[in-house]
Amino acid sequence: MGGGHVAPHHEDTTMARVFIDGFEAGDAKLWENVSGATVSAASTYGMDGSYCIYMAEYQYITKTLPSASEYYLAFIYRPTNTNNTLNIMQYFSGATQIAMLTRNVSTYVLEARRGAGGGTLLASSATTLIVNTNYLIEVRYKPADSGGVFQVKINGALEINFSGDTTDGATTIDSLRFGCSPNSTWGWMAYDNIIVDDAAWIGNTRIQAIVPTGAGNSAQLTPSTGNNWACVDEKPPSETDYVSTNVVDQLDTYAAGDLAGTIGTVKCVQVQTLAKAEGAPTPTNFKLAVRVGGTDYLSTNKPPLTISKQLYAVWETNPNTAAAWTEAGVNGMEFGVKSAA
Repeated sequence: MGGGHVAPHHEDTTMARVFIDGFEAGDAKLWENVSGATVSAASTYGMDGSYCIYMAEYQYITKTLPSASEYYLAFIYRPTNTNNTLNIMQYFSGATQIAMLTRNVSTYVLEARRGAGGGTLLASSATTLIVNTNYLIEVRYKPADSGGVFQVKINGALEINFSGDTTDGATTIDSLRFGCSPNSTWGWMAYDNIIVDDAAWIGNTRIQAIVPTGAGNSAQLTPSTGNNWACVDEKPPSETDYVSTNVVDQLDTYAAGDLAGTIGTVKCVQVQTLAKAEGAPTPTNFKLAVRVGGTDYLSTNKPPLTISKQLYAVWETNPNTAAAWTEAGVNGMEFGVKSAA
């Protein structure tokens, strides 16, 4: 394990979070496929935090999700070239593209479309999205031949509100793509604070990364050098120092920094760690951990790959209290990993 951090995020409404990424780890390794996209300094594009992601033509990222009949999304989007963007994001069922959100390259309005390729236009926004301007985009999409929903908010205002036939066949969503499709030359855009929810609108969201700052309650993995916590405190993660184990049920937890700035409501905590398997290890999984109120709470098994990828787990509520996270609860917790069979 070469690096770890926790990513709390906060806004004003109650949700059921599935996935969050503000790219605050300094990489895009939470995504299954990263084609050409680059993690960049947030300040370059007026984005939040330290990092965002930028895509030119032919570039995209994809994320596999639990299969669902409906998803809500929120993300910050910035077009950076006059002639962009055709594809902003696409929905998939298996290998089939079932819908897409585009920006018209002539009128610069958002367009909701169903189907593959260019798709069938369902509705357009009134607002034009001009270059070098950041927009909060929220999308609710439910694929159905009748009774489907495709709604889009721009900076909190509902601008597309389509109901009816929103798919050419599939009625479930199991992956998302942000950026261009592989056969599209249109690009040049930046994204930040991508949130996926399975229950309700998300609203304006901020994501912070908290990294290890000291030793926690347990240090059972083997450091490559020095202290365990100091091997996993970099952002972006370093793969030249790390902790490792070939023994099942070895636990590391780390003290962490505090949330910064004015915090409204903390909606979830997502623990991430950069990990990979080498050779034929005895433990075949990691469990992500949070330690709150003197008790360790573990995620389900997370199998590492033979290439470095971010493993993650989401806690929507404080597992020690079964209530919503508080700023004090986040600031007082430890987080880490445990090896598992």
